[in-house]
Amino acid sequence: MQFCCHGAWRAGTGCLRGGPALGLGREKAMKRYAFALALVLVSGWLAAAHGGVDAGWQPLMDRLAADGLDRAFVERVFAGAGVDYEPSIMARKVDAMVRKQFEPRPAPTKKTLEASNYRQFLTPASIEAGVRYIRENRAAFDRAQREFGPPPELICAFLMVETKLGTYLGDQDALSVLASLARASGLGQIAPYMKTLRGDAERSAYADWAAKDRSEWGFRELAALLRYAKAKGQGPGTIPGSIYGAIGICQFMPSNALRFGVDGDNDGVLDLFTPTDAIVSVASYLRGHGWVPGMTSEQRDKVVYAYNHSELYVLAVTTVAERLKARLGG
Repeated sequence: MQFCCHGAWRAGTGCLRGGPALGLGREKAMKRYAFALALVLVSGWLAAAHGGVDAGWQPLMDRLAADGLDRAFVERVFAGAGVDYEPSIMARKVDAMVRKQFEPRPAPTKKTLEASNYRQFLTPASIEAGVRYIRENRAAFDRAQREFGPPPELICAFLMVETKLGTYLGDQDALSVLASLARASGLGQIAPYMKTLRGDAERSAYADWAAKDRSEWGFRELAALLRYAKAKGQGPGTIPGSIYGAIGICQFMPSNALRFGVDGDNDGVLDLFTPTDAIVSVASYLRGHGWVPGMTSEQRDKVVYAYNHSELYVLAVTTVAERLKARLGG
């Protein structure tokens, strides 16, 4: 999944799901569930009072229309797709940002990689599956390399790590995820769901900034998703996605689908859920983020990092690519 830059933040400028966290007191747990229940009840009441659309969506719908999307289209989407508001999505996102800001981890090693969930992609069976995928889609990989530069083994490594070569496309509704991120515009809406604040003022200030920043990001991605779906002729509410709204075999954020997506099979439709379009689009994205022939491994790693801002992810993708290349005889 691609991540946008989180931006700059300084303290004082003002600028993964389930039950309560371990150690949370009974009273706090009850308050948390009471708060969540209240949100559900209020949302249900508002939806009933406004013809099936939660009135809490109205400011967001107005922004989408002001951004150039057809208002009637936006209203149909929110009325008919069953868009659910879930503040815990933003809480999970901000928790991850707080951990990265205040609890930095050491640079990953091969040992770290072997102990991580990424190890599933390093097994002989996984590498063989990747080799078969390259051979089965050789024309698409050849076009991707010819037009944009990245080699088949690197493109395939992304698709393996992102969606297991398209066999797992996410179990979330991308529309509801991105709409929830866009709507949750501050700490007040997500604090009951967060696990990293620890009553710390600096963490809370950062979390509030992060929520506002990611809300703006979520809005941009939501608008892009609606445009992508409309161009594809697909209902936005039927597009599966990741926990933060990435879509397709290549797990592009919607804005990257619009910017770097390529109709690889020339059928007139950009469909990132088809292998050819996904393969060529990954190559397009990598070139757009600095890929050039003959680059050093350090330069390559910077390009891979642009796809997902995680050093462990970079190590996973490049290691898988190296093993694919060796197996292919390159």
